[in-house]
Amino acid sequence: MVALKMVYVMGFCLLLLFAGGTSVSGSTLAYSQQVRKISGIVKNTQGEPVIGANILEKGTSNGTITDINGLFTLRISPNAVIKVSYIGYTEQEIAIGNRNRLDIVMTEDTRLIDEVVVVGYGKQKKATVTGSIAQVSGTELKQSPAANLSNSLVGRLPGVIANNRSGEPGNDYSEIYIRGKGSLGDNSPLYVIDGVANRGGIERLNPSDIESLTILKDASAAIYGAQAANGVILITTKRGSDSKPVITYEGNFGLSEHTRTPDLMNAYQYMVYDDEINAHFGRTQKYKDIKNGYLDGTIDPLQYANTDWMDVMFKAAPQTQHSLSVRGGNDRVKYYMSGGYLYQEPGFKHTNLNFQTAQLRSNLDASITKDFTVTLELAMRQENRHNSNYDSGTFFWEGFHAYPFLPAYYPNGLPGPGLSWGNNLAILTSGKTGYDKIKDTFINSKMAFDLKMPWILHGMYLSGYAAFDSHFRSEKKLMDMWDAYRYNPATKDYDNIRSTTGDGNINLTQQFDDGHTTTLHLKLGYEKRFAEHSINAFIAYEQSKTKGDWFSAYRRDFLSDAVDYMFAGSDNLKDNNGSGSISARQNFFGRLSYGYKDRYLAEFTLRRDGSQNFSSDSRWGWFPGLSVGWRISEEKFFKDNIPQVDELKLKASWGKLGNDRVDPFQYVSTYDMSDGAAFGRDPQRQKGFTIGRVANPDITWEKVTTKNIGFESILFKQKLSFDLQYFYSMRKDILTPKQASIPDYTGLTLPDQNIGKISNQGIEASISYRNKFKELGYYVGGNLTYAHNKIHFFDEAANVPDWQRRTGHSIDSWLVYKTDGIYQTQQEIDASPHLMNTQPGDIKYLDVDGDGSITSNDRVRIYESATPEIVYGINMGGTWKGFELNVLWTGQARAKQMIRPGSYNRDVTYFNNRWISATETPNARYPRAFERDDTFNSINSDFWLKDASFIRLKNIELAYNLPASFLKKMSISTLRLYVSGFNLFSIDHIKIQDPEGTNAGGMYYPQQRIYNVGVNISF
Repeated sequence: MVALKMVYVMGFCLLLLFAGGTSVSGSTLAYSQQVRKISGIVKNTQGEPVIGANILEKGTSNGTITDINGLFTLRISPNAVIKVSYIGYTEQEIAIGNRNRLDIVMTEDTRLIDEVVVVGYGKQKKATVTGSIAQVSGTELKQSPAANLSNSLVGRLPGVIANNRSGEPGNDYSEIYIRGKGSLGDNSPLYVIDGVANRGGIERLNPSDIESLTILKDASAAIYGAQAANGVILITTKRGSDSKPVITYEGNFGLSEHTRTPDLMNAYQYMVYDDEINAHFGRTQKYKDIKNGYLDGTIDPLQYANTDWMDVMFKAAPQTQHSLSVRGGNDRVKYYMSGGYLYQEPGFKHTNLNFQTAQLRSNLDASITKDFTVTLELAMRQENRHNSNYDSGTFFWEGFHAYPFLPAYYPNGLPGPGLSWGNNLAILTSGKTGYDKIKDTFINSKMAFDLKMPWILHGMYLSGYAAFDSHFRSEKKLMDMWDAYRYNPATKDYDNIRSTTGDGNINLTQQFDDGHTTTLHLKLGYEKRFAEHSINAFIAYEQSKTKGDWFSAYRRDFLSDAVDYMFAGSDNLKDNNGSGSISARQNFFGRLSYGYKDRYLAEFTLRRDGSQNFSSDSRWGWFPGLSVGWRISEEKFFKDNIPQVDELKLKASWGKLGNDRVDPFQYVSTYDMSDGAAFGRDPQRQKGFTIGRVANPDITWEKVTTKNIGFESILFKQKLSFDLQYFYSMRKDILTPKQASIPDYTGLTLPDQNIGKISNQGIEASISYRNKFKELGYYVGGNLTYAHNKIHFFDEAANVPDWQRRTGHSIDSWLVYKTDGIYQTQQEIDASPHLMNTQPGDIKYLDVDGDGSITSNDRVRIYESATPEIVYGINMGGTWKGFELNVLWTGQARAKQMIRPGSYNRDVTYFNNRWISATETPNARYPRAFERDDTFNSINSDFWLKDASFIRLKNIELAYNLPASFLKKMSISTLRLYVSGFNLFSIDHIKIQDPEGTNAGGMYYPQQRIYNVGVNISF
């Protein structure tokens, strides 16, 4: 609370300073002096007028824009300097002097060499960066209409493997791996937002606030030490500018639908399928005399409906996103303030469920003196999830298991009974069965300063910040009861089964969780250029501490859902619980960068980290990083002989990184509190303790040695760029249980130990070409990542067969039976090893170990998984006059996914392509009709393992920018209208569900296709 008060006090002071700054340095002072008028024209290199170029007197808010002919007039103060800028052109500053008339030529901003990229704890020119770093602008990320920002990364950056596993609003994030997996534990990257680590992920950030997103992939991440082993993602938000205020509104509205909706068997097909199962086992065919009623129209709809449960559940769902920002400032105070709102509904019919996010951001920079700058950053976000008391997995389980002859509603409008307990999907998805309301509130604040110290040494500076981050979560879950009916043919009545719905009573659970992180940072740096030499160095200290508390309460037997508060529940089986957590880190680190003629480059980083997760003897570690670069294109012999190459840089890096993301306090033995036992003459149960985890006092972090070598190139007057890199890392001391070598009969449970060892290697490549033909600008590019890991050691039992071993192979794999089609005849079965009671129509399994029978030893490992080893992106587009087109294709390869039916009902393709007999269906794609728990055909085998490779039209955007000459009449700077699409279609081998889905039976909330329209307008 004290920290927050400090934030608000400092913010108030900065706002006062801002008000004072504008009154002193704004137009009042400028125009109190003698002013004069200048005029001019702004053209491009082809001599064409630049319409709508911004002309601004530096240090003031006095400005104008060019008209349809590129002309402008402006009244300026003596000794003025004007800034000329326009999107896509290099900004210019021009000292006016005594001139009254200006002819200004603007050049296209294609200076890839001079691009600045964000690195750990600073910025560098891209040309002098020696590490493996990839960056994407916020403008590019906004081309995607995905509500979750993590879904906008895929295909845009080399080295990033991103897969979206669900499209459920509020839970639609992507799994993100930097250069694949390298650990048996946590493989997620470190997120750093505006220089502060561990502020959560990027999923719910306002895309309009993002200036850039940077990925650190090699030794460049070593500056983050024990948290850097899985790569680092740096997010930089927008800041103010030395310009008049620019107000921008961005809004869009979209409709989302499933990329693929399950197409299940109808009632007739289900009955035929089920009867075939029973006939196969010699059981009574339940629907033998019923199913034909669907064909001749004699079926009784009160007892046997024909319900498409997917149609009962789903419809296209709306989503909308809005952002309003103001950006500007002067030479003393610069500001950026924004607000954002997102609303999504799940694709359920007649539902009251939804997900909403509202957020505010304020970034203020104030120059107290020419050498002293202070900064205040404040970001607040609230996420509201109005979910069902049943998760979406339950909806899909019910949808795949509910018999299609059960009614959603009877002809009289009463809801049907569902499969059991009244779980009728028409009721479940409506939100009438209760609720699960979750409110997450995030508050991120940061106070920073930067002090240049030329009185000590030119180029020396001292900077630091204090960041206070809080996360509050409250959850309220009501399990209600509801009316559902079952038709009774004997009485012709509709029996209400309310008493069996839900948990059989109305109950309420409430939880509250709050966490607070304080981060302190101080940095002493030096940056100087001496003729042909450049030096950039700093040393820094940082510490962070996180504390959390959690509690929950439960009561049942509420009389009604109208009073949903704890006091209204009974004392019967009431419960409460609570816990706390704490973690801390302390770090010393620094970096030294040196360049000679910006041609020969070297950078060295060193970090010493301490983590509370480990004992005092194993708490501290060193993490160095070294990278070098040679801009061979700056050599005279190269320039004289190969003028077509604008930039060619060779680079290499080596570093040691760590991963401390393990359960804390494993170095001490723990005890679990239990109900205890009863003691004494008048026995009463007393709480007690039982032995929990055995201590491992030597536990420490994972250690990664990473190497990278590659080159970056720009050719043909910066039209073509091509980069290629090879990487290799070896990770040791991976925390993993040592259980396989301990016999089960001992009953021992050993603590995790740092014994694992895994390597990861691969290549990255990216290429881009940009050009212009008259008024048509166009671009095409792509990137490719290949990452392959290998387990060198973990505790694998010695008696595991070679064909099942994980050691020596990839981390993720499938252990499956090997198959050879479908048995057609009994003679085939008798001639080969088979499972007992196998019959024609069953899957044929191979005897891999040659012992004459099919056992678990015949399973083999397939060393591919749902996480691809190859990912790629292809981007293309163009501009013509005011039109823009941006297209992104994404794809993956070397991935496999288990697609196997595991429910009562299933996709109709299993019905249409099932085996019936050797003569009728000798080329059937699938085995005979079989049950969910069938011991012959429902086991994991390569029969059901599918190639998960695909290429997908991930994103397409068509936009139109209205002419500045037209907008000027309405005092509008820019107006952009656009339509876009997301996940429009894919070409793949898996047809019955999305190729990124990981649920074998398809029982999950599918990925989403989005159609979107939007507008961006600035004043």
